Amino acid sequence: MQFLFTIADMISGMDINLEIVMFLCSVVLYFILRAVRKPHMELKDRNAKLLCASGISKMRAELDTNHKALGNADTSAKFGTEGQNTHYAQIDKALHVAFEAEDYWQVLKCWNALKKFDQCPRHIERPCVNVLQLVKAMQCCNKDARFIVAELKQYFKAYPKNRNTCHVNDLLEPLARRLDDSQLVDLIVCMLPSIKLAKDSRTYEILLTMHVAKHNLPRAEDVIAEMRASEVAFTPCATVAVMTMALQLSNFDLVLKAFKKLKVSWDVRSTWAISPFALQRHKARILTDIVELACQKGKLGQLLPMLEGMKLPEEARKVVDSHSKALLLSAIQKAKLEACSDASTSEGSRSDSEEGEEWQR
Repeated sequence: MQFLFTIADMISGMDINLEIVMFLCSVVLYFILRAVRKPHMELKDRNAKLLCASGISKMRAELDTNHKALGNADTSAKFGTEGQNTHYAQIDKALHVAFEAEDYWQVLKCWNALKKFDQCPRHIERPCVNVLQLVKAMQCCNKDARFIVAELKQYFKAYPKNRNTCHVNDLLEPLARRLDDSQLVDLIVCMLPSIKLAKDSRTYEILLTMHVAKHNLPRAEDVIAEMRASEVAFTPCATVAVMTMALQLSNFDLVLKAFKKLKVSWDVRSTWAISPFALQRHKARILTDIVELACQKGKLGQLLPMLEGMKLPEEARKVVDSHSKALLLSAIQKAKLEACSDASTSEGSRSDSEEGEEWQR
């Protein structure tokens, strides 16, 4: 700091403006701070590089072990059941390490090695790879939907304990939320009979929600017709999809029917297939759309009794108030017109009677 004061005294003796003095002092201070900070940053970078290098070497060691396990998979039959289980566990570990490292090609290599086993060893209760991880790896490797479905068939063959509709629904649900995967969802559903599975109410719910979200109304109507033909009960989430479809079609009667059925479970979280952060805003928008449709169709009187006990959003209240005011003004104008019409009629009849009396005279 004494050095700065010395420089300031030297510059103050010169005939230089104050702004230039401040600028020069700032430049000097910048270089001093940079000189102090540079050794500290170099030490920090050196430590980070050492940590990164150790992490990479550790990952390489694990991958080398995994490659050895894959190489031994073909000869595992020579070692008996115990040897097969050991190699299976090694490939299992290799697959998970590869997925965590986002090495999806390695994931598929591990999966191809696992397919060489006739079935999953009995002592391994969980599957070697989560089916969602397998699907994600194949998608990241640009595998098409038909290839993925063919691999899924082999997956369910290798893991018969997971061959149930509930497990398939757990796979379909996240895929159906991504609208780009609708073709894959349809192919997986078409695959169900080949693995001796049938659609249940949750499967239909997932399909119906997906088609309505994509505004694919013909497909949604086909799903509804199939549910009715198979006598499958509509879940609350499926009822929400039906109501949303009816709003898109401006079918107020269907909206009213679905809303009546849905009112009991309106505040239940599982009813809505939407993020918790957007749930209240979504419900408010749905209620507002229902009220607006009722006003457009002139059937607000049928809806109002069903809204009793429900907390209406501000937008819906404004729609109801404006529609009520419009109805009231219309009624007043109609009454005035009728009154004017009656007055003109009575006045005309009075003038006719007066003219008749004058003619008689």
